[in-house]
Amino acid sequence: MLLRKPSWVTHIHKSRVRLIGCKLNSVYTRHLKTAVGGVVVLTVVSLLLYAPTPATFTYTPAHSLSGDAAAAADMAEGETSEGASGPTCSPVTHLFFLKTHKCASTTVQNILFRFGYSRNLTFALPATGNYLGNPALFQAKSIPKKLLPSDGLVDIFAVHSRLHPAQHSLVLYTDARWLTVVREPAALYESLFNYYHMNAAYGFGLQDFSKKSAQELASLPRYGGKLGKNQMLFDLGYPADLTVTELRRALDEVDRRFDLVLIAERMDESLILLRHFLCWSLYDVVVFTKNARRNEVKKNLDADTLQALRELNSADVILYEYFLAKHKEAVFAFGETKMKDEVAALRG
Repeated sequence: MLLRKPSWVTHIHKSRVRLIGCKLNSVYTRHLKTAVGGVVVLTVVSLLLYAPTPATFTYTPAHSLSGDAAAAADMAEGETSEGASGPTCSPVTHLFFLKTHKCASTTVQNILFRFGYSRNLTFALPATGNYLGNPALFQAKSIPKKLLPSDGLVDIFAVHSRLHPAQHSLVLYTDARWLTVVREPAALYESLFNYYHMNAAYGFGLQDFSKKSAQELASLPRYGGKLGKNQMLFDLGYPADLTVTELRRALDEVDRRFDLVLIAERMDESLILLRHFLCWSLYDVVVFTKNARRNEVKKNLDADTLQALRELNSADVILYEYFLAKHKEAVFAFGETKMKDEVAALRG
């Protein structure tokens, strides 16, 4: 879990909620309600009905984990200044979420949509579908002007796009918090491969990966131009093939750029850290899982196949293990007992 360096003792800057009112283009309003309304209604109804029930090299980060862990500890201790008097911060309402493929990102997106819709915030939305660009890097012009507020800035950006920081910044407020989520790469690739039926394009299934040479697997084209090896780094705007030097640089850039990196396998802990980071209530991060396969549908891979997938996605393995280590230290600094209590409340 990545938490940015500034002290949590200083109150999170108050972000004003933009009410579009009569200035909002009527086309934008209709599009927003159509795209988001259904998601919100489904979530609310579901919450009422269901109870929450080896890499090729090692990387030593340039940024110490201890600073982020100390920030998490400050957050846990400094949420309130007068005991039960309530939080002294204001809810963050300007957000950018890079929606990575098959990383439980739709679940996080749903949380952000519900929060924004309930507060009349504005969203970045495509004219059709659920992508703004990809495989090309994002371009601000890909958002139709009729779907943007008059000043061209949105409160929440949470749809699929391929990271292009300079262009994304053109439609975001300067105080927007940047978020993303990562997942164990072998599990991600298995989910990606089966969800999109990539065996039809490649002519063989995952069970055959361990029988193929590393060179053959590495030469596989990206499915649809956008899906394949090292998917997380690709979504983050980098080439799928990076040298060691380029990968080190990429990790440093992602580390500096994103305020918070969630971990799919530790989603409950991630959401607790998220809610404190954004000064949201526990209710704001209550989750109803979206786009998740049933356990009986998921494939059990043998050790050889898992190893082949990790080698194929070795750059993503380094990315994942780096942020997983930061997450673990952040949870420790936050307070393991406090975290267990809050996770229990979230699940309850």
